[in-house]
Amino acid sequence: MSSTKPFPRIRAAAIDGRLSNIHHRRSQLEQLHDSLAQHAQAIRNAIVRDSGNTQTEAAIEYHLALSGLKEQYSSLDPASALENEYRIARGVDAPDRREQAGIVYIVPTLHTLFFSVISPLGAAIAAGNCVIVLLENNLRELFGLLRKLLRAALDADIFDVADSKPTNAEFLNQCIEVFQPETKEPPRINQIVSPAGERVVAIVDRTANLQEAAKALVTARFSFSGKSPYAPDIVLVNEFVKKNFLDAVVQHSIGFLTGRDSNVIENGKLTRFQGQGSGNLPKEIQGEDGVRVVTSGSNGAIMDVKKRSSSVLQSKISQCCLLVFAVSSLDDAIDLANSNNATLLASYVFAAPGSANYLSQFIYSRTAFINHIPTEILVGPAAPLNHPTKSVPRYPVTLFSQPRPHYVTPPPESALLGTLLRATDPKVLRQLEERDVAALPKGKERPLGGGLGFFEQGFVAGAIVVLTPVVVGIGALSVYGYRAVSARLWR
Repeated sequence: MSSTKPFPRIRAAAIDGRLSNIHHRRSQLEQLHDSLAQHAQAIRNAIVRDSGNTQTEAAIEYHLALSGLKEQYSSLDPASALENEYRIARGVDAPDRREQAGIVYIVPTLHTLFFSVISPLGAAIAAGNCVIVLLENNLRELFGLLRKLLRAALDADIFDVADSKPTNAEFLNQCIEVFQPETKEPPRINQIVSPAGERVVAIVDRTANLQEAAKALVTARFSFSGKSPYAPDIVLVNEFVKKNFLDAVVQHSIGFLTGRDSNVIENGKLTRFQGQGSGNLPKEIQGEDGVRVVTSGSNGAIMDVKKRSSSVLQSKISQCCLLVFAVSSLDDAIDLANSNNATLLASYVFAAPGSANYLSQFIYSRTAFINHIPTEILVGPAAPLNHPTKSVPRYPVTLFSQPRPHYVTPPPESALLGTLLRATDPKVLRQLEERDVAALPKGKERPLGGGLGFFEQGFVAGAIVVLTPVVVGIGALSVYGYRAVSARLWR
């Protein structure tokens, strides 16, 4: 382990609080945005060449990255910052006061690399931090372009690029580390980790709009070369609508499975770039028994999984392959989704509102999207652990600052309790005890029976189905008996 701490200029700027000034932060974000805007086409072409994504997908990635920068820039309001800075001087509490962490070290994922770098970079600068980004020396065009553009746009005192992971453990422990690739190691207290290896499950109930569900799931699975951590790994569809759903999936997948070569714009001319297609089956599926090919093309495949014991039902898929498995009921879908006792990265539920509520309530996932899949969620890394999942922004500014509240006003009872600590007053102590043991305030009375929930509705429906023939039979026997008795009496 090296005893010399790396990045001395960055460490000095962090100690000095170089980005504490909101105007300096705005200036840095403005320079960054302008540089990226001036090289828009070069960035999009580099994305296409490195990833094999289409020009449209590169444009979406670029748009989301710059939109995030604009939002972070707009959040820095000098007037509000000045007012907040002097709240204590005006005798006003500052419970939401925060301070920058110091240095943020970013390890990006290869999936949508541009967005994965710019999103946390902009948020970290907006929070007032110096930033180091790991961009290794390799043959990928976007790595070299980002190194060049970022170093030119940002001050060398507050930003730098690392060619390899720093070996000084003490230095890393003093940074907030944004780690986006998949890892098996438990996160350290100073790490913001993306659980990239967690699975995503989609459920299509018999009450779903099958066309909309198929369109959303095909788009999520086959866009961005199938490498998004939020692409569905398995689709659990009700067996009664499986055939119709597969027909819809095949219909919506034609454009993805064929002719998805990427386009590169050079000197105003459109040229073709052969993307990284998925003509071969994913390694997770090769040789797997009980998996049937529904349809396939040069860029991917749709597979029907027949066996519940198949290992692919528990696999993380990173290629253009949509797996479908039939389930018999909502509870069957829940049991299968939760079968490996691991939290899911996300669940996509396509169902009527009542069924969707039941499914999303009992499936263990970090987030659930009902009857839609946001396009934004497909770009960038998995959302950080232990923080709410949002499509945008993927990295809120508050992630890169620490709470440092200041208070002027004491709590309401603080003076009384302090007086008791200094000089015990039996009378006041009795008053406190009476308040402590007093009954809790009465809440709103629960309706008789608690209302009809999901299970209660099922019991009622079942009772109606069972009892209706009995009631009809009894009624018919009563009428028949009445007529028989009346006939005898009138003889």
